[in-house]
Amino acid sequence: MTRKNLKSTSTRTATLKRLSQTDPHRRVWSTAKAAKTGPNFQGAQMKKNQKNDQVGDRLSPALKPHAKALGADDVDTVLRATSAPSSSKSVHLADLAIACKLEQPDTAQALTCKQTLWFSFFFDGTGNNLDADEETHKHSNVAKLYRAHVENDKTRGIYRLYIPGVGTYFKEVGDPGGTDLGLGTGAFGEERLEWALKRFDKLLTPHVRRAANPTNDIVEVNISAFGFSRGAALARAFIAMFLEQRCSDPHGKSVLRLKTGSYPVRIRFMGLFDTVASVGTPMSMNNTSVAGAAVGSVALCINHRLNDIGLADVTPDRLAFAKDARPGADPAIGSADGHNSWGGRMRISPAVEEVRHFIAAHEMRNSFPVDSIAVLERGKIICPKHFIETVYPGAHSDVGGSYRPGEGGRAFAPSEKLGLIPLAHMFQHALEKGVPLLPRCAWPGGQTKDFEIQSSVRESYNHYIKVIGTKSSLGAVLIASMGLYFAWRFRAIRRKAEGDNSETIRVYRSHITFDNDKRLQTLEVAKLETKSAEATKKCNELRARRSRLVTMANRSVTNAEAIKELDYSLVDAELLQTQAQDAYLKAKAKLDTIPGMSNFNAMLTMYDKQLLSDVAAILKSISENSSPIFGPERTRATLRPHYRALVAAYENEYVHKKGLTDPKLIAFFDNYVHDSLSGFAKDATLPSDPRVVYVGGDSKLQYASLTQPERDSATA
Repeated sequence: MTRKNLKSTSTRTATLKRLSQTDPHRRVWSTAKAAKTGPNFQGAQMKKNQKNDQVGDRLSPALKPHAKALGADDVDTVLRATSAPSSSKSVHLADLAIACKLEQPDTAQALTCKQTLWFSFFFDGTGNNLDADEETHKHSNVAKLYRAHVENDKTRGIYRLYIPGVGTYFKEVGDPGGTDLGLGTGAFGEERLEWALKRFDKLLTPHVRRAANPTNDIVEVNISAFGFSRGAALARAFIAMFLEQRCSDPHGKSVLRLKTGSYPVRIRFMGLFDTVASVGTPMSMNNTSVAGAAVGSVALCINHRLNDIGLADVTPDRLAFAKDARPGADPAIGSADGHNSWGGRMRISPAVEEVRHFIAAHEMRNSFPVDSIAVLERGKIICPKHFIETVYPGAHSDVGGSYRPGEGGRAFAPSEKLGLIPLAHMFQHALEKGVPLLPRCAWPGGQTKDFEIQSSVRESYNHYIKVIGTKSSLGAVLIASMGLYFAWRFRAIRRKAEGDNSETIRVYRSHITFDNDKRLQTLEVAKLETKSAEATKKCNELRARRSRLVTMANRSVTNAEAIKELDYSLVDAELLQTQAQDAYLKAKAKLDTIPGMSNFNAMLTMYDKQLLSDVAAILKSISENSSPIFGPERTRATLRPHYRALVAAYENEYVHKKGLTDPKLIAFFDNYVHDSLSGFAKDATLPSDPRVVYVGGDSKLQYASLTQPERDSATA
């Protein structure tokens, strides 16, 4: 290492120290408590390729949500998780003291020029692509964290790698983007994993060569990985593959080491936003009509689920009841689980030093079951203390931060997005674990907007967190969260029936904006597609001419020279063709990312009616006090916890006239929490369904129980 480099580093450190002393803002983010072990877990074992050593993509004052939960199979456990922490208006988003510490090199290492390397991998969510999304402020929290990371620096050995989400254009792996297989089943996921591993190898190579001189030895290789949605699943699969394929003795108790050079490795941090695998055949296909899905009719899908005799066990009046009100409602019983191929590598090694997993509290789609970071082992749920799950309010993409402003009639400005809060929290957690993220003062111009949040959003969020209270289990948080949501939803339904059209107007306003954007972008795509086709045509013509010359019986010197000239022309033409196709596919990716909201209001109305119908079916069963030959007695006493919260919210609004009146909570759901179901409308999910939570494989979790378990010694 040269004196110039040392001087540059020293100057940078001094600058950061000065800024930290003069900046009045300080980090005050609250942090979640660690998740702990639950008691005995009597459940279905992991199957298929789920090898345990290898695997891991709205308040009613009268409502008192039961702390039990729901799930599937014969699972009975408590999975610990925490409510999201509050958000402080005085936070500066980057703790300059920490950043300064990260910038300051170890003196001995600096003098000896030994190498400490850092590789951070950012796997974006399904349909999310930084290049396509940034212009419209739709880029996700993963993309924003990537932008906040130190850029590639060969001298310092720091690297960041961004992997576009499945279903989007990724030239390097041959994914054209916008395909049904990519968006629906996670196709091209394996190719993304292989690309990330190969990029690691390529970036590592020059450092290995340098380490041939003991003076430049590699002291440590640090790894961090971030992901959202299927990108979170990819991040988990990537770390599993990295340990298996690039590390020696990945499951041993000794220090992790690379197979190459036996250099020490530390998996320092994983930051995950609402992991959804859904690889291959998704869980939703267990109850969704193939015909309905093929023609894109959600009404047909729901009708099939409610009336097909083979799906009798997943109607609301059957799901809602159980003996002793035992948790266990599974809205999508069947063999499809979305854990095919790389989706079967969800288990996270305890060698990862810290895992933060942020789960969406108000997501319910059957196509989006969440994969907890806990695992099933020896009949128990195991979650190491350094594996921390936190439940944040909002739908899947609220937590992942990838809604476009105005989408769904919510958050019309970039600084109004609810996902900015989990983003800031994840930034802080990663920074504290040493991930080389830049302090705000070092961000390029304009990038600070990635983290800017209006005070009204923070205040509304904090009020919600205060109402939801402190919970210590995943089930307790999810039940309480959905209780608040149902209270708001029934109020909104009643007000619409009385003539309130404010939501309809907001949605229509967004639809007009997006429809105009789509029209203009469609014209641009068509123009670039024509150019790409013309460039391809020219290449084909040149290849045909060359082929004819090559196959001529009597090849002359003139022919040889002509072939040589054609070769030069063909190289130029192929370059132009590649550039034209790239420009076309990038423009198409931007078109694909524009929200389609022409049918949103219709879907919202349909799901409102269906929710009322679901509750009516449950209440009818109770009023008839039916005692079927098979199954539990259908009474209020046998209502499962999720459905008890649903019925209580309905009756508070329509029967007891004690529904939601808190104006701050109403505004919170009105303005910031998206309706992911109406925006999706592609499967047989009922608006009364609980969300499914997978634990370490194909087993579905029963969210919680009233009694708190003793901590299992295996995870102490």
